Amino acid sequence: MATLTASALSVVSSTPGIHIKDNFAAVIAAGLDDVFKRESAIPAEGMQFFRSKPMKKATNVFQSHYGLGTVGQNEDTETLPVDEKGLGFQWTLSVNTYRGAIRIAKDLQEDELYGTISDLQSELVGSEKTSKELVLADLFNRALGTSGAPILCEDGMYFLDSARPFAYTAAGTWSNLETASAITPASVFQAQLNFKASLNDRGYLSPRKLTKAIVRDQDEDTMFEITKSDLRPTDAMNAKNFQYGRFEYSTYSYLTSALIIYMSGDPKSAANELYFGDRISPELATWKDGSIPDITWQRIRSRFGIGCGKPIFWRGGTVS
Repeated sequence: MATLTASALSVVSSTPGIHIKDNFAAVIAAGLDDVFKRESAIPAEGMQFFRSKPMKKATNVFQSHYGLGTVGQNEDTETLPVDEKGLGFQWTLSVNTYRGAIRIAKDLQEDELYGTISDLQSELVGSEKTSKELVLADLFNRALGTSGAPILCEDGMYFLDSARPFAYTAAGTWSNLETASAITPASVFQAQLNFKASLNDRGYLSPRKLTKAIVRDQDEDTMFEITKSDLRPTDAMNAKNFQYGRFEYSTYSYLTSALIIYMSGDPKSAANELYFGDRISPELATWKDGSIPDITWQRIRSRFGIGCGKPIFWRGGTVS
């Protein structure tokens, strides 16, 4: 039997940033549009949590308002009390530009044999999709602001925070931050109670219902037991499991921080004020370099941003 000894190889020297035939066995020049259409059909994981909002300019300014309070008891002969809405917080959703490109030498186009440029083009499209996924996931991974945050919500607080001001200042503050805990039936029940204790903008009780939990891949087994076991999964007693079938869960592969996120309702509904601002959807361009006619450029470009109004739809906290 032969015995081999490992020896690290050196890469072929090449012009930086230009794909030449010394780098690839074969490359093709056309087909980026087809690759784009094929790759774009793959759903983006993070987009399921955002409401998409088309944008006609680089920034959108939002102005919230708080509603009316309650109707008081009084006699017809008394002065009629008058209530009014008031201005809430103003906030801005801004977009950023994302671009990437590849350059292809003509001899690779001439010597194309195996479709490797198609793979390269697919990677170009995939790189834009990955960038978008990472931008969306960054909001959740830094939701507590312990290492800064990509955006702040309309009230100037982090996505998950414990002292959020009401726009109606007399209402005080509220929290959508859960206490750090292991994922247990008790911690999930507490999150349900906290949703039930939600307050409206005037500080009055406005109960919400927990409908879905979002967990990391490594926490799926725990969440599966909590939601799918008809008997209590935490001990050997034959007690009924209160959480059986009460809500759904999903895993989020891009959630890398030790967090659990709770939702209340349909994320595509108006109740969810977590926005994806779509200014320019991914677009493609192919052109020749005027100074070097034997180089073909292919570029992908998009412009988008994320923003958060009032995150009453969301709760969450650290998984300890």
